[in-house]
Amino acid sequence: MTMQPAAPQPGQTLVQIGAISANDHWIVTPVGTWKTSEVSVVSTDQTATTTHTPAWAIVLVILFIWFLLLSLLFLLARERRISGFVSVQVLGPNGQVHAQQIPVASDAARWDVLNRVNYLQSLIGHARGVESSGGSAT
Repeated sequence: MTMQPAAPQPGQTLVQIGAISANDHWIVTPVGTWKTSEVSVVSTDQTATTTHTPAWAIVLVILFIWFLLLSLLFLLARERRISGFVSVQVLGPNGQVHAQQIPVASDAARWDVLNRVNYLQSLIGHARGVESSGGSAT
């Protein structure tokens, strides 16, 4: 009976972006599990921001146009809508790639995804620094 080497066991998750989760030592994706120091992460913001006059402002203009011409000021009201996704790609060793599109519907959601990617990139930088110095992470 031969012993098979155990698969790497990821520790506590420090950051999760869609189906991508990571800690100090491992990054886990549906494609595979890799050492944090062996991967690169790239993000692309593919969101669009549009501004438009909201429906409530148009209704108020129509209702109050006969009373005051000042009701036309309601047309100056603007709303911002954000739609689209942030694309996150994990580039593993041997050309393995996992790409994920995270949908965002608000500015806060967009910044949340981008900050998570930034934190993941800092984990990768730290792991590479520890690996190159031959020390242990503290």
